Amino acid sequence: MTRGALVRWLQGLEARELGEVLRRRPDALTAPSPGDLTALAARLSTRTAIADVVTTLPLPALQVMEALTQLGEPPVPRARLADFLGRTPDDTELDATLRVLSQRALVWPDGSDLWFLGVDGVSDGSFDPVPPAPALIPADRGAIRTAAGESADALLQHAAALLDEAAEHPLARQRNGGVAAREHTRLAGLLGLDEPLVAHFADVVLQAGLLAPDGAHLEPTTAATAWMAAEPGERLARLLAGWWSGLPLRRVVVRVLHDLPPDTAVHDIDSLVPLVRWSAPLPARAEPALDDVVSGLVAEATLLGVCVMTEPDTFAISPLGRALADGRSVAEVAARLLPAPSLRIHSGVTVIVAADPALLDDAVSALDLTRLAPTVAISRDSTADTVAALRAAGFRPEREGPQVQVRRAAPAPRPAPPAPPTRRPPTVDPTELARRLTIPAQRDATPVEQIRRRAPQLRPEQAQLLADAVEHGTPVWIRYVDANGRASERVIENAELAGTVIEAWCRLRRDDRAFTLDKIVAVARPRH
Repeated sequence: MTRGALVRWLQGLEARELGEVLRRRPDALTAPSPGDLTALAARLSTRTAIADVVTTLPLPALQVMEALTQLGEPPVPRARLADFLGRTPDDTELDATLRVLSQRALVWPDGSDLWFLGVDGVSDGSFDPVPPAPALIPADRGAIRTAAGESADALLQHAAALLDEAAEHPLARQRNGGVAAREHTRLAGLLGLDEPLVAHFADVVLQAGLLAPDGAHLEPTTAATAWMAAEPGERLARLLAGWWSGLPLRRVVVRVLHDLPPDTAVHDIDSLVPLVRWSAPLPARAEPALDDVVSGLVAEATLLGVCVMTEPDTFAISPLGRALADGRSVAEVAARLLPAPSLRIHSGVTVIVAADPALLDDAVSALDLTRLAPTVAISRDSTADTVAALRAAGFRPEREGPQVQVRRAAPAPRPAPPAPPTRRPPTVDPTELARRLTIPAQRDATPVEQIRRRAPQLRPEQAQLLADAVEHGTPVWIRYVDANGRASERVIENAELAGTVIEAWCRLRRDDRAFTLDKIVAVARPRH
């Protein structure tokens, strides 16, 4: 009967309130979008949908959900819940937690009662609404930006070098799909990195879809070609998107850091762990060594420029991490953080070294330089003439001691790489869907109209009989064919219409049952 109560509650929401629910329940926005509020309630109340949203709840919200489930079938009086948790019914912290849950359509009020969607778990009556406070110290915003840009720039260089090597010598593949351990040793020598760092960068490139298996080896994908040609900010965005879509606790840790006061750094990583556990108790419960996991995730994020180390054992979130947590464009933030591609012209011999091979491509083409390596070229002219020619070609040379730094005056447009696929992307704007679902003509559809639409196999008089049972709670006989094609005859009562199903008490099973409307093949009055 819970689904019917959910429909009634949704019907009472204004479009703005329903939009807030939909924004927090992206599972409701996938194609095909629900056609009415009963279909929306059916989607919001599936076991899979409930499990997905519950994993994102903070500790007090999960504690309330577990307490309600333990107190019995819904509805549960709010006063009884408050007493179980050692609170008063008008407790402000309990009220705030119930608001979090109602915004996700997990718990909703009905007068002084609470309806809810049940979860697994046992409650001991604990309720901890106040989050633990990690040890914080002031942090310098400028230093954070600089360090993040340097880490992100190093990531791009290492990723490009790894892909270049994989194109020349395909990388041996592990059975689980990763880069074989023996390759880590070879790549470590080639890139000048420790083996653990090589393993980490290889994983990031794999997660971004830039390497793919070809038999027993890994080779660059077609997306890698587009990635190499893209602007640095776009390249970084793809790498970080792949990393972000991985372990759920990565997102938890970054969002926890994002929600700390601005211009602060966590002084002791051990003090962050309780806040992570409070913010995402279900994912945290799955990690017996949570301290080690959080420490490893912070180390990963630091290598990517998502976090930075401000002092030994002290770290802070960077603008890149904030963009990930907010869902903003990482490419735009990265464009402001990454150092501009530069050419270093060595005085005397006029050797030109480029950090960005694409920039050197343009310089070689413009000045007819001699290419020695992907990032090295020489000029037959003097240093002064080379600098003048670069300036005339649209580059911006700046003398720095014995060297000359030359930057592009205006970045050339490059094709953006295809974005990594995201899981179950929204297909409709939540505000627009909420407006459509709250149109009175759709909200006020009668039971018989809904039944006729969802059970066209029934004759009009049968649809009316079933609608009468829904409206008045009277018993009705049905013939039902299950998913395996087995037919059975049932007498049901206290029926409620919930989307595509009828929820009712079944006399045969002596329990509540749900019957899909399009599988009800006949309806009649009970014989006795």
